[in-house]
Formats: sequence, structure tokens, C-alpha cells
Amino acid sequence: MTSHHDEHEHEHGHEHGHGHGHGHGHEHGYTGDSLRGNDAYYAAVYREIIDWLDLVPGSSALEAGAGAGGFTWQLAEAIGPNGRVTALDVNQELLDVVRAMLEGTPLAARVSYRQGDISNLADIPERYSLVWSSRTVHHLPDQVAGVRALGGLLAPGGRLALREGGTRPHFLPDDIGISAPGLEARLEIANVQWFAANVRDTHDAVRYPYGWTQALRDGGLSDVTAKTFLVESLPPFSDVEIAYMGRQLKRWTEDEERRAMLDHDDVHALDQLTDPASEHFVFGRPDLHLTEAVTVYVGQA
Repeated sequence: MTSHHDEHEHEHGHEHGHGHGHGHGHEHGYTGDSLRGNDAYYAAVYREIIDWLDLVPGSSALEAGAGAGGFTWQLAEAIGPNGRVTALDVNQELLDVVRAMLEGTPLAARVSYRQGDISNLADIPERYSLVWSSRTVHHLPDQVAGVRALGGLLAPGGRLALREGGTRPHFLPDDIGISAPGLEARLEIANVQWFAANVRDTHDAVRYPYGWTQALRDGGLSDVTAKTFLVESLPPFSDVEIAYMGRQLKRWTEDEERRAMLDHDDVHALDQLTDPASEHFVFGRPDLHLTEAVTVYVGQA
């Protein structure tokens, strides 16, 4: 299960080192600290998504992939004191992180916890007005089956909201002067290839050559819609933004398998961009422009 703070490791997975289970949404190498860092980075977008979902006070929500709890917190605020949130994750340690974060706050009583996997939801008796899953379904061997299973937890008229797709973070100029123009575009292609080889192919996956709107319809949902939320920032960047952007580049310098997917010039450029002692250190540049698009797809039971 992967969790919603994957950083597009598809990040999406995400990277916290708990494997590709089917319940929360991150990939190899994520730690609690990096998941919390991602929550901090996406906090403003989370608020925009919550506002757009327009949850009714007193409603119920299941979060399939709680991660470090940043979105759990905002769900619990939105549903009010008479609402309830169930935080589901395959990893009990992450659920403990969420519980500890909420402990002692007025939100604690609104949240319950369930260790479990999206591939095994039959024992959940409750039905919810919202099921939220962030960057998790794309990890499943059969994505439409995952959508159908999550949709099966909805009360009549309830909504399934998937954070999937969007566009990866970009912040470098097309020509950075130390490798061929288009470094980020090549990293984008390499990431798709890495994900296909290391995630989709390893699950004996059912290929699904359609978009997320069709996946929701094929999963039995109706009134399908989508909205994209923009992350955008210019220097001076916050410490949270710098850490996030740094992780986007360092995954290519610190993972030997990823490094092997790139040509020598790009590896050399990335080493310089991530080295604070280099004259080409990325955060010494005044011309960075951070943009990222976060897309949420919604279908109704």
C-alpha cells in the first residue's frame, strides 16, 4: 500500500521504504520525516482540495492511505465535531504517527484507525460519504478493481476522490548550462520507465490504457469530474520547498538503479546541482520557478 505523500514517485510512491502495499501511497525510501515534509509542502493545496470537496459537517470519510496524517488532519477539521474519519494504512507505524500527531487536540476524537490493505476491504462494515485515496491506486495490480473496491465503501450518493495524475514538479530552466537542454524532461521520461519496470511490471499488473476519468466510470461510479490545483513558487523559497525540490533531484543521485538510467552528462550535472560546494548548486540560482499540478478525480456512487 502506498500513501499520499509520494512526491510523484510513481513518487508517487512513493519512497518511504515500506514497500508497495495497497493502502497508502508512497514509494521506496520514504521516511516519516520526508512524509511530514511532503505534508508541509502540500498543506496549502490540501486546504484548496478540502474546500473544493465541500464536505458537509457531520459527514464521514475514509482515507485510504493516511501516510503521516497531513490530509487526515484537514479532513477531521472539515467534517466537524459530529463527523468521523477513518485513517486506513497498511503500515501500523504510520498510523501510530498520525495518532500521536492528533493526540491531545480536539480532532483526536473524530479519527479512528484501521490497519489494512485496499485489496482486502471486505471486513469494513461502515459506509462513507467520502472515500479519499492519494497516489495509491496507480500502484495496484488491477487499478479498476481497486477503484471498484473503494467505491464499494461509499454510502448512496457518496463520492470517491482520487489524487492521481497531475504533473510532476518542475523548477529548472530548460537550459541549465552544464548538460544538454531539457534535463527535467529527460528525468520525466526516465521516471515513467523506472515506475513501469519497478512497480507495474513487478505486480503482474493488469494493463489499463485509459485515463482516470474512465477508470472511475469503469469502476461503477457516475458524475465523474476532475480539478487540478496549482503549486507555484519563486525565490526566496521556504525551507520546506527547498527540501522538497532537493528530494526530487537527490533520488537520481542517491539511487544507483536510477543513476544507471541516465547518461553520464546528466548524472554529472545532477551531482553538481545537488552539491552545495559546487558553483552550479541548484539553490544558488536566482532563476528557479517551481510549478506542480495536483489533480483530483471524483466519482459518485
